[in-house]
Amino acid sequence: MKQNLLLIGICLFFLLQGRAQNNTFLSFSELPGGPQNTPAKLNIGDDKKSVTLQYGDAIIFEGAFDNPVQTVTKESGDQVIEQRIQLNFERETTVHAFVYGSSEALAAETWGDAQEKLALVRTSHGLSNNLRNNAIYDRNLDWMLELPPGTVIRSSRNPNGTTQFELTFTAKSAELVFRPRYYQKHRNLPHFQPWTYTIYKESITGWCSWWAYFRKFTEEDHLELLEMWQKKNMADYGYRFIQIDDVYQGENDRERKNCAQANGYLGGRPTTWLDWKKDLFPSGLTGYVTSTHQAGFDPAVWMGCFFSDEETVQEHPDWFVHDESGKPAAAPWVSYVLDATNPEVVEALIRPVFKGLKNAGIEYVKIDQLRHYLYDNLHNNIEWCREKGIAPDEVLRAYLRIAREELGDDTFILSCWGVLPESIGLADACRIGGDGYGPVTLQQYNSWNGIVWRNDPDHCDVSPNKKGKDIGNVKDLEAREALERETIIRPALASIAGAMLMLSDKPEVYEDDSRIYGLRRSSPVLFSVPGQLYDFDPGKTDWLRNNKRTDITTGKHPTPIDGDQFGEVCTYWLNEFNTGFENWNVLHRLNWSERNQKSLEPVVLKFADLGLDSSKEYLLYEFWRDKMYGVLKGDFALGELEPYGLESLAIREKLDHPQLVSTNRHLSQGAAEIEKLLWEENSLKGRSRVVIDDEYVITIYVPKAYLLQSAVINGQQARTEQKGEVLKVSYQPAKTSSVQWEVSFKTTNE
Repeated sequence: MKQNLLLIGICLFFLLQGRAQNNTFLSFSELPGGPQNTPAKLNIGDDKKSVTLQYGDAIIFEGAFDNPVQTVTKESGDQVIEQRIQLNFERETTVHAFVYGSSEALAAETWGDAQEKLALVRTSHGLSNNLRNNAIYDRNLDWMLELPPGTVIRSSRNPNGTTQFELTFTAKSAELVFRPRYYQKHRNLPHFQPWTYTIYKESITGWCSWWAYFRKFTEEDHLELLEMWQKKNMADYGYRFIQIDDVYQGENDRERKNCAQANGYLGGRPTTWLDWKKDLFPSGLTGYVTSTHQAGFDPAVWMGCFFSDEETVQEHPDWFVHDESGKPAAAPWVSYVLDATNPEVVEALIRPVFKGLKNAGIEYVKIDQLRHYLYDNLHNNIEWCREKGIAPDEVLRAYLRIAREELGDDTFILSCWGVLPESIGLADACRIGGDGYGPVTLQQYNSWNGIVWRNDPDHCDVSPNKKGKDIGNVKDLEAREALERETIIRPALASIAGAMLMLSDKPEVYEDDSRIYGLRRSSPVLFSVPGQLYDFDPGKTDWLRNNKRTDITTGKHPTPIDGDQFGEVCTYWLNEFNTGFENWNVLHRLNWSERNQKSLEPVVLKFADLGLDSSKEYLLYEFWRDKMYGVLKGDFALGELEPYGLESLAIREKLDHPQLVSTNRHLSQGAAEIEKLLWEENSLKGRSRVVIDDEYVITIYVPKAYLLQSAVINGQQARTEQKGEVLKVSYQPAKTSSVQWEVSFKTTNE
C-alpha cells in the first residue's frame, strides 16, 4: 500500500479544522486528487457517425458507425449519479468502439442473464477477455461503463501501462450506462478513494497461532513450528508470515487495575505490546523476530486497539471518548476508546506502539477490536462526537492513520474483525467474518477483493478437529472429525478466491505429507481482481448500501454486514489467466456444504456459459485426479462429486501443435511457477520455478502429427511417459530454483 503522506497531512488539517467547529458533524474527509462526480460529456461527430464520452480531461469512450446515430441521454441522481445514453440507428448497425482506461482498468460483468444461467464466482489474473463481460471498470478513478448485452470486449495493455478495450456489438438501439464514483457512491463506500492507495498484491500466506493454540502458545511452540516448516520447505512453497496472536502481550499489565469490561484484554499502553510475558516468551519481541527471520519467514503479530488501564484513564480522562455523563466511556471488549484525534494521545499511547513494532522488525500487524472501538463505544456516544465536530468513523480512521504512518507502506495491516469499511485505504485487508475459517464470506464480498482490499476468511485449519458452538466471537468449542478431502478444499478455496491464506494447525499436522499436499498446491495465492462487479450473495453488501453505519451499536454478535462463515459455498469458481506467455482458464467445481452432505449429481456444462467461444475446441485437464478429458467442443460432462470434493479443470484453447496442458506445482496449472513459455522451431520451451524434492511434472498435449524427439530440463534428459496424445515430462529438483526446459518434436512427415 502506497500512502501519500502529503495527502494525509492535508486530510488531518481539515479534520482538525472540523473539530474546531463545535456544531460540525463530518461524514468523511475527501482527499484531493479524486475524479469528478459528474456525468460524462457526450460529443457527437458532425456526420453523426461517431460519438465520444469525455470524463474529466480524458476521452474514455470513442465509437464509430456506418449509419448516423440519434442519441437520448437521461441523467438521474444527485450524489449517486447514473447516466444512460441511448444510441438509436435507422437499421441494425455494427458498432466498433474503444474504451480507454488507466493501468487499473478492467473488463467485468454486471448481474444479468449469464449469472442466472450459470451462477459462478469469477476472478481475473491479468486482463480479462471473457465473453460474459459487458462492462469496463477503472479503479483508478472509480468509474464504470456498462455496455449493451452481447458486446464483445477485447482487453490490451498499452506500452505506457494504460489499458485499451476494443469492443463490438450489433444493434438497432443500444444503451450505454455511465456510473461515476461506482464503489464510493453506488456501493456506498465513502472512504473508498483509490487514487490515494494501491492494493497489496503480494501473496498473503503463512501461519497464525490462534486457532491451533488459543492463549496457550509459547516460545517453545513457536520454535517447534519453525522447525517443522523449515523441514517441509514451506517458505519455498510461498508461505511467508508467522503470526503470533493474543497470548504474548502485557508482561506488566496483570497486576494493574483494569476496566471491569475488559473481557481479559488488559492494559493497552505501549508497554503492553512491546514488553512480552517472560514466562511464555523468555526471548521477548526481539527473540521472536530474530528466530522467525532466521527460519526464512516474516514475523507478524496480533494486537488490539483496546485500553483498559484505569490508572491512565483517571490521570488523563480527556484522552478518551466520553459518555453522556461526561466521564470516559467503557464498553465490552474494547474498554475505553482512545481519542485518536488528540495529539497528546497520539504521541503518548498510539504512535509509540506502532513505532516500536516497526523498529523491532514486525512486517504484518493484525489490529483487533476495531469493531468494538467503533460499534460498542463510538456509535453509543454520538453526542461526544457531535460536540467534538467529528464523526465516529474519523476517530477510528485517525487511529489507523497513525498505524500506517509508523508501520510504513510495506508493512501489511489487517483490520479485524468483521467488515469495516471505515478501514478502507488504511488497512491492506479485512477479516470479513467471525472466528474460524469462513468459506462463505469469500462469495459475499467477492467483488471487493483486489479492488477495495484483500479479503481475509480467517485462519485456515487444514485438518479441523474442533469448531465453534457460537458464531462471531467463538468462546465455546465442540469436537469434530476432519475428513481427508478437507486438507485440499480448505486451503484451495482461499487461493482460488485470491484471499488471505493463514494456516492454523499444530506442527504435528504438517508432519504427514499427505495432509499438506493441498496447502502446498494452494500457495502462493495469486493476486486477482473480480470478474464481476457484483457479489455472488449480495445480501450483506445490499444492507451496507441501504443503511447507515451508525445503526450498528454492538459488535458482540455478527452484524448485518459481517460475512457468514457457514452455509452453501458456490459450486463453480472460474479463474481466468492472461499472462505474458499464455491465456487459459481454470474452472473449480466444489461440493462444500455445511448442511447437505450429499454428492453432487453429474452435470453437463457449456463452454459458452463460462464465457468461452463455443466455436472453438478446448483441452480439458483435471488437476487433483491428474485426468485428461480430451479435446472438447461445445460442452463437457462431469461426474458425481463427493462431499468436500474439489475439481480444478484447466481449459486451454486447442492449438495446431504440441502445447502445455497442465503442471502439477499449483492449482493454477502454470501461473504460479512458469516464468517463460514459447513454441519455436518445433520445440516447446520454458522456464519454471521448482521446489526442492518436489517432483515437477509438465503435461503436454501432442497432436498425432508430432513425435517426441527429446526432453531436457536443466541440461539433463528428463523422464518422459506418453499415453496416446498426453505426454508427461518429469523432473526431480535437487534445490529450489528456476530451471530451463525444452521438449522437442518432429512431424510425422519429416
